[in-house]
Amino acid sequence: MNWFCSDTHFGHTGILKHQPSRAEAFANVSDMDDYLIDQINKYVYPEDELYHLGDFCWSASKAGHYRQRLKVRKLHIIRGNHDSSSLKQHCSTFQDMLCKKFDGQKIHMLHYPMVSWDALHYGGIHLYGHCHGTYETQLDVLFPGRKSMDVGIDNIYRLTGEWRPISLNEVMERLV
Repeated sequence: MNWFCSDTHFGHTGILKHQPSRAEAFANVSDMDDYLIDQINKYVYPEDELYHLGDFCWSASKAGHYRQRLKVRKLHIIRGNHDSSSLKQHCSTFQDMLCKKFDGQKIHMLHYPMVSWDALHYGGIHLYGHCHGTYETQLDVLFPGRKSMDVGIDNIYRLTGEWRPISLNEVMERLV
């Protein structure tokens, strides 16, 4: 199965200040890291693939530590604004953006939201992070019928009540 997430910000103490829902949910960054890793491991099995759309962790020197704790074997990272190129050694693929077909559905993945993307007018989907769910309502108003989604864990929490990745099936149910 294919899974998507973004903006875990492992080890980033500042995220607790910038994201009030995280500050309410977690006493400190260590509790946040442990919980998010447990949630990813709960949903994403070793034989699955996880597409992480940026801002994996705050400190490049700790990337291996966090990666080692994830049970999934295939971790694909789309570079976020907080990701160092040294993260490359800890994942299956490391790219600035990725356009890939899943079961015949073209999905364009980037850390940032875009107004237009490949195959937009032919049913193509755009998945992104970076915004922590803050633009979803405005984008729905500006671009009704758009097939794009913030897969950052803060937005998935807003949508589902759980801090976790989202499956390809769930993305398709919401967007197609």
